[in-house]
This record gives sequence, structure tokens and C-alpha cells, in this order.
Amino acid sequence: MKNMILTLLLLLAVAFAYAQGNYYDNVINLSGQQLYSALRTLISTNTNSDYGAAKEFLFQQLDNHNGYVTCIYTGEEYYVGYNYTGSNNPNTEHTYAQSWFSSNESSRKKADLHHLFPSNSVVNSSRGNYPLFTVANHASANVYYNDTPWQSYRGQSSGGYTVFEPADESKGNIARALLYFNTRYNDSLTQQNVNMTPVLVQWHFADPPDAAEISRNNGIYGFQTNRNPYVDHPEFVGRIWGGVAVDEETASPAAELSLDRVWPNPFSDSTTLYVQSKEARQASVSVHDVKGRIVSSWSQVLTAGNSEISWNGRDKEGQKAAPGVYLIRLHSDGLNASAKVLMSQ
Repeated sequence: MKNMILTLLLLLAVAFAYAQGNYYDNVINLSGQQLYSALRTLISTNTNSDYGAAKEFLFQQLDNHNGYVTCIYTGEEYYVGYNYTGSNNPNTEHTYAQSWFSSNESSRKKADLHHLFPSNSVVNSSRGNYPLFTVANHASANVYYNDTPWQSYRGQSSGGYTVFEPADESKGNIARALLYFNTRYNDSLTQQNVNMTPVLVQWHFADPPDAAEISRNNGIYGFQTNRNPYVDHPEFVGRIWGGVAVDEETASPAAELSLDRVWPNPFSDSTTLYVQSKEARQASVSVHDVKGRIVSSWSQVLTAGNSEISWNGRDKEGQKAAPGVYLIRLHSDGLNASAKVLMSQ
């Protein structure tokens, strides 16, 4: 079984490299503003402005798995068959809200699949055009929903602004969608007095691309002829935006509890979460497999300031866990942080 998993990982890597071809040859050694500008030129080849065609592809092929699509915010699965066009429930979420669009290329932006996802229509409406950011206190926020596989929240940021925090399982995907959008169209990531960039960068590092997101990027490339570079090369985010330091005026829980980064990720033996807490607190840590089952759990005291939480890649019985994707969750006094990690062998 172990050899089979390693073989599949190798095949995925080969297919991934083949799909990219020489797409990034002219930018691969750049950084900072040079890389940002070069990527904008590179990914400006998408020409589709037919929103109806984009929705058909989204629901009938791209995100359709045996007739089902999954809500980006709640994890709910909807059976839509193979002819659905996304006009009812579920509908189409523009993670970069349409009301934020600058005037140029508006029809192309509306139809750009890199930031479109299936969504529960009620949750889509509840999100509206609120910034995607961290809610300071989940206990006092609106939750979508307690009985769904994933939970998203609408509430107040630490700066007092109404924001929408997507589920842990989709934060990285959404972050890369918005960072792509900003790079492609130069539309701002500061909306309604909230600078989303630092938190998006945090989410990106905490929830790196998995096989499904890579496959999705390949599918979009086949439809609209451009790629999301932050899925193909997650390191580009660090080269452009640096670390994940948060602007205290607009960022949240620098405030209370936040995740800076995960390293190494992927990993083979152990990985470490680097956490910031405003004050010393007792926290519970749990590791979940892709089916939501708890693989390992423990309690840990966090100091005020920086703390490190390490997982040795072993389950509750002390046995080495199987290669695959895991979600490490941190919970303390109604505050939550999480990171998706990939154990490679």
C-alpha cells in the first residue's frame, strides 16, 4: 500500500510538471515587483468573457465529481447531474466580489474561473461583498452552518469591521484565488477599510495546494488558457509579499490567536506550526485525516507572543501515520486556527 501511494504521488508530480511545460521559464528566477509584473503579463492570456459558458464548464465538468459539486464555504455536496448551469441552488460565488471590480475587463473578470466556485446560495448571499478576513470571535459570529462538514463565519474583525471568514478547509484555495485576481487585473485587495493581503498570505501558507486544486488549475488552463501561478508555485507568494506579518490596524487576531506559518510542508517526519497568541492560554490541538477522523490530539500551553506546535507524524497509538493530507486544528477559548499539511512518506 505504501509503495502504491508513493507511486501515485510520483505520477502526480510528473503529470503536474507536464501540464506546466515551459510556462514559467521566463519568470522562474525573478522575485519582488519584477516577478509580480512578469506574472501579470504571463497570465493575461485569458480571453473568455462568456459567463454562461464559464458556469456550464464549472458545474458540468470542472467541479463536477460523479454528478456532485461541493460548496466552497460549507463543504455541502449537491447532486446536480451533468446539465446544471448554476442558476439556482447551488449558485456561483465570485470570491473577488463583483462590486469590487474596477471598470476595465469587467466581463472577463466575471467569467474568470480562477475565482469562481460552487456555493450554497444562501451562504453566498450572506457573504455578500464583505471582505474575506478573520473573524475575531467565532462565538459571537453567524456560523454557516453547525451541521455542515465545514463552518464559515460572518462577524467582526478585531478592527470592528464586518468580515466573512471561510472554512479552514478552503482558506488556501480562496487566498490563492484572490492573490491571482489582484495579480491578473491589478484590482485592490483592500475593501471596506480592510486590507485582506496579510491574512490571505497567512491562509496560503497554512493551507497549501493539494492534488484537487492542482487538477482544477490544469482544467481551467484548458478552458481559458491561463494558470494560477500561486497554485503551481506556492513559493512565488513569499517572493512577492514576503512573510506573513500582519498589519495590526486591519488584521485580525494578531489580536488574539493566529497562525504565522507551517514548516516544513510537505514533510516526512515532523512538521511545526508557528503560532502567535496575544496572551498565554491553554490550547487543544487535534490532527484530522481527510475524512475528519481524529488521528492524534493533545493539550499545549501557548505563551504570550510566539509559540511552536509540532506534530511528529504519529497517531494516538504512536504508529507512523499514512502518507496523505491532514488538517491540524488549534482551539482555545472560542478561538481557532488550522493548517493543512501533506505527509509525503
